[in-house]
Amino acid sequence: MSKLIRRPLHPEIRIMDEAQGLVEYVASDETLDSYQEIIRASGWRFSNFEKNAPFVDSHTTYSMGSLLGRVVSFEVKRKRLVEVVKWAIDVPDNRLAQLGFQMTKAGYAKAVSVGFWPIKAVSKWDADQASYQKEVEKLGLEEDQVQPRTIYLEQEQLELSAVIVGANPNAIAKAFKASVLSDADLDFLSDKRISVVETADEPDLPATVRPHPRQAARLAFYLKVREIANHL
Repeated sequence: MSKLIRRPLHPEIRIMDEAQGLVEYVASDETLDSYQEIIRASGWRFSNFEKNAPFVDSHTTYSMGSLLGRVVSFEVKRKRLVEVVKWAIDVPDNRLAQLGFQMTKAGYAKAVSVGFWPIKAVSKWDADQASYQKEVEKLGLEEDQVQPRTIYLEQEQLELSAVIVGANPNAIAKAFKASVLSDADLDFLSDKRISVVETADEPDLPATVRPHPRQAARLAFYLKVREIANHL
């Protein structure tokens, strides 16, 4: 297997130290996800991840401007992947990290997404169904329950992402309505979101900017968030 997998999570979070920007995320467990797949907690590997442990915005790893902080600890306990993130709030010029942590504290930014390489997995389409059924039994799934398409048995984490800019605009609108974000912040996030969308299919290349369409998309997102906020 060589395909990079990204899985959005809606974790439990706990602010550990507001002054230091430390947040604990219960980032993954063994429940069936929206892709009808299960990631075994015991399969997490960190040999490459621990060298840098990046915490980034929306899986954007080609730009320093998308680095929001780092994962300072990670462990598997009680079949859950628990990671502690230090947001880069001590870097005044990292405006996205400042806004992301501000929204996290206020409860408007909770989602993270983990990027990983699958190493070993079994699937319901495998020729060797004995191995698949054995793993299903280990999970304690009954026959009348939805059966997973794939069970990841071993996977290497590459990064952890905060899903701030790429998330639906409702959370941003709520934060704006509650004065957690200012009008200038909303303008900044609108611009960042369009940059991420433009480069989503070309992660190793700089953004190709088309001024007029880009500005139109940026303005449309900005106005959409304002409209949602006005009706909250």
